[in-house]
Amino acid sequence: MSEGSQDVHVHNALGKIIIDSNNNPEHFLTTNPFYDSRVVGKYCEKRDPTLAVVAYRRGQCDYELINVTNKNSLFKLQARYVVERMDGDLWDKVLQPENEYRRQLIDQVVSTALPESKSPEQVSAAVKAFMTADLPHELIELLEKIVLQNSAFNGNFNLQNLLISTAIKADPSRVMDYVNRLDNFDGPAVGEVAIEAQLYEEAFAIFKKFNLNVQAVDVLLNNIRSIERAEEFAFRVEEDVVWSQVAKAQLREGLVSEAIESFIRADDAAHFLDVIRAAEEANVYNDLVKYLLMVRQKAREPKVDGELIFAYAKIDRLSDIEEFILMPNVANLQNVGDCLYDEELYEAAKIIYAFISN
Repeated sequence: MSEGSQDVHVHNALGKIIIDSNNNPEHFLTTNPFYDSRVVGKYCEKRDPTLAVVAYRRGQCDYELINVTNKNSLFKLQARYVVERMDGDLWDKVLQPENEYRRQLIDQVVSTALPESKSPEQVSAAVKAFMTADLPHELIELLEKIVLQNSAFNGNFNLQNLLISTAIKADPSRVMDYVNRLDNFDGPAVGEVAIEAQLYEEAFAIFKKFNLNVQAVDVLLNNIRSIERAEEFAFRVEEDVVWSQVAKAQLREGLVSEAIESFIRADDAAHFLDVIRAAEEANVYNDLVKYLLMVRQKAREPKVDGELIFAYAKIDRLSDIEEFILMPNVANLQNVGDCLYDEELYEAAKIIYAFISN
């Protein structure tokens, strides 16, 4: 060997002698490039299986390494090897349901091999293998270990997404806890997945956490169907678009006064025709006056000005009508007067007719 021989038999023989004399065999097995891993590994199996693992690992002898670690219950070493090897076929082999040692291996992968790993490629290969083998509960276990506990990957965006979306499908009871504990995941996308899985409270919590307030209030209104909670939420976030969603839902449910108040908070004049129709049916002209005064600041509409005069007449605020018609307005006064006359609101009609000299 000192003369530089690279003959494999020479190096195999020397390796066996070093192993038998226990002369730092691990150093020889990891640094010598010329011995045959299968031959020397086999030689080690009866003497010291952990040395066999070192030899097989160096030669990537997958089959032999799996066998010796199964036979001697060295599952921690097996798990480390499989994780480092990142080989899809090897993962398939050890995660097959027929493998009687599968559970022991998974336990070691989850508790030791992956948490120790600093390589994103190794983690990704393991995650992919668990998904291919269709082991969602074990995948959750694995992701919990690397994402929720202190590892190099606890802030990893993709792994956090995967943990929550796997739990949504496989173990919904854990989802709320993950939503509360994790911060770096794709809120909009994961929220939609939760809605599809009918996990509405979780979806609401996700949208709220990411300040996606419109989506959050939509979940309260359309999925959880609670106008009370939506109203509370709108008070908390005080956003016009949120109030607008609440107002439309209240209007649909026939809560006209509440809807008008919400539209005013939302500063939303877009739905004035619906509001006018609903307010007249519900006979809430006091509220309608407040709403139309807000709408007038945003839009010049003959319909709005005419309805405002009509609403004043309905609640007997004749002095307001007199004041209003003296100000600039776009009401069609002849039509408004006729409408008041038809409704038998004669005092108001008389004010209008007098003003247009009819």
